[in-house]
Amino acid sequence: MVTNTGDKPAVEFYFDASCPWSYLALERVREAAIRTGARVIYRPVLVDDVLHAANPAFPADRTDPVAVRARYQAKDLADWARYCGLTLRRPKPWPIRPEWAQRGAVAAAELGGPGGAGIAAYLAAVFAALFADNRDISDLAVVEALAATAGLDGVRFAALVRDEATRLQVEANGAELVARGGFGTPTFLVASGQEGGDLYFGNDRLPLVEAALARLGGMRLVLPGAHGA
Repeated sequence: MVTNTGDKPAVEFYFDASCPWSYLALERVREAAIRTGARVIYRPVLVDDVLHAANPAFPADRTDPVAVRARYQAKDLADWARYCGLTLRRPKPWPIRPEWAQRGAVAAAELGGPGGAGIAAYLAAVFAALFADNRDISDLAVVEALAATAGLDGVRFAALVRDEATRLQVEANGAELVARGGFGTPTFLVASGQEGGDLYFGNDRLPLVEAALARLGGMRLVLPGAHGA
């Protein structure tokens, strides 16, 4: 459920660490929250499970079956990576199932840190490890090393990441996303006063997410191209 702390609006960020579009959105959603006085609630899911539940016919390699669209998607990723200043290479093998990395996100959020600094540092390290350095984030040892790099307590992280409740939380996040009408990552859910909130899919929808957060916070935020703010 989307919740607010006092008058502080919140956005739920459903992501998968093996999803390049989630990587593109990671820092951008955090920046949108800062600008609007909001907070980010991180919801790690396993995107392959979400894709299968929402569309069982979706290709297992996550590649669009229409060649011209697949070529454009590759160009679009490269354009967005350049725009965001990120190194984004296709890992080998591809795709991977990053269950330990996703469990690690639950653990990192539990361990906390001022303003969510712990999970922000953890996710930045995990995404960069996969898409810049081709490290295997489905390997528990790699995930634990990245958690240490992010400054998380190694003993507590190790216990949390192995906890069955952590695995179930990732599973529940995915089921919740599908139940809310989601079908992939990244997906953003912003409280709106309406039942279920406002759902936004895709890295390129972040200006709409930011505008929605601003409205929730009683701000008049005019973004480039916004005429109805």
